[in-house]
Amino acid sequence: MHRANEYVSYGTQGICQIEAIRSIRFEGCSDAREYYVLHPIAQAQSSIFVPVNNPHLTGRMRPVLSPEDIDQVLSNIKGRRLAWIKDRKQRTELFHRILTERKPEELLLLAACLYRHAQEEPKGLSSSDAQALKTAEATIEQEFAFSLQLGPQTVGEYIREKLGMGPSAPRQAENGSESPASP
Repeated sequence: MHRANEYVSYGTQGICQIEAIRSIRFEGCSDAREYYVLHPIAQAQSSIFVPVNNPHLTGRMRPVLSPEDIDQVLSNIKGRRLAWIKDRKQRTELFHRILTERKPEELLLLAACLYRHAQEEPKGLSSSDAQALKTAEATIEQEFAFSLQLGPQTVGEYIREKLGMGPSAPRQAENGSESPASP
């Protein structure tokens, strides 16, 4: 069970702080239920209500990685690769699953796979693959920057250092800024 003031990663909302655990009766419901009241750090004005007794939704909540957890995740992916899937439908399904589940190791492997493919493919990435890369990088960047107390622009450097990769030239994202999380 999570506690008030704890930070969690919650589904596609990213890092959230649990403001409270309280009994709430929403209009149209006969009884009050216990809810986690979450506030995404990227959207402080938003509130998310997660029923405490709903394992499907609470299963999407996990503690934010500690710096030690991050180093372990990076150690676990050293030397591993996610193979490029040529079949677009199968690739899209796999990428969707990874982005939905938000498992840090898989997100890093996905970002590395897409980054490698973008470098190897003269045409670059399709728009859906580019969006998957952007989402994976943003997810990684948010949690790593939060946990490691780094500026978002230094997350990629931290990852490359931990993976034993030399500094690389920054890849330019669509908006012209450096794409920090790509190993």
